[in-house]
Amino acid sequence: MFSNCARRINSGCLLKILKFNSPAIPKASLSTEASFEVKEFKLHNLEEGPKTTVTVTKDDAIDYYTKMYTLRRLETLAGNFYKEKIIRGFCHLYSGQEACAVGMHAAMRPEDSVITAYRCHGWTHVMGVSVLGVLAELTGRESGCSRGKGGSMHMYARNFYGGNGIVGAQVPLGAGIALASHYRHGKGTCFALYGDGAANQGQVFEVYNMSKLWKVPVIYVCENNG
Repeated sequence: MFSNCARRINSGCLLKILKFNSPAIPKASLSTEASFEVKEFKLHNLEEGPKTTVTVTKDDAIDYYTKMYTLRRLETLAGNFYKEKIIRGFCHLYSGQEACAVGMHAAMRPEDSVITAYRCHGWTHVMGVSVLGVLAELTGRESGCSRGKGGSMHMYARNFYGGNGIVGAQVPLGAGIALASHYRHGKGTCFALYGDGAANQGQVFEVYNMSKLWKVPVIYVCENNG
């Protein structure tokens, strides 16, 4: 349906494709917040962990759901473009990981930063790039967030350092970003994300040790990308 339109793709055409409806959410509700019980966290060298009861407001829940829904629709469209050979080269989808990005971003402060591996479409959008900017990058357009030169694996935004194609390479880079932020103005934490495929690399364990010794403000996150 979108194949012919996408082959002569332009901004107006893409926007027409992207005008999907937001999920229908009932306006009337008897409750403005909800509480949930979560499993206890496994701890290491910590006396206590996060609370096992969490509360979310109605507005926040709608916001999180809308963002996750948008990411899934974005990746579904990207997957279809790839099958139609409108997206060339690599196309690593973030489908199934939407809650990881949306949840972490909800806890971040404006000065915090993120670096991730090559499944970065979702994070790129969450960090401020429009859906059109992501798709334009995937299809090699100059209007993309990396001017069409980065493609699927190398997207960037404010406080978002990619998109890295080498497995595990972004982990020590995340420590460097955090160290630079701390050195310059003393605030800002970097979230360095990786998958289980990078979890057994020597550079990952080395940078854990360095971060502890130097008290680097970095959070290492192993995403479930299976």
